[in-house]
Amino acid sequence: MNAQKSIEILQAYATGLAAQSLAHKVQGKVFASQGLGKLAEKYAEHAAEEMGWVDQFIGRILDLGGQAKVEAAPA
Repeated sequence: MNAQKSIEILQAYATGLAAQSLAHKVQGKVFASQGLGKLAEKYAEHAAEEMGWVDQFIGRILDLGGQAKVEAAPA
């Protein structure tokens, strides 16, 4: 697989995970507002873990000579 194809795949994963992370963060805040603290913490942990993966994907994209992009997740 060539570098450009790898970059495209990594970008797709990074975009999807970033969207998923944001959704978990928002849902965690909703749970916190409902008094469900432990569940809110779990969702915040999931969001942080997913952003860690996004960070790794972006790092690899840059290593391959690509540009890190922030894209809207497909609806």
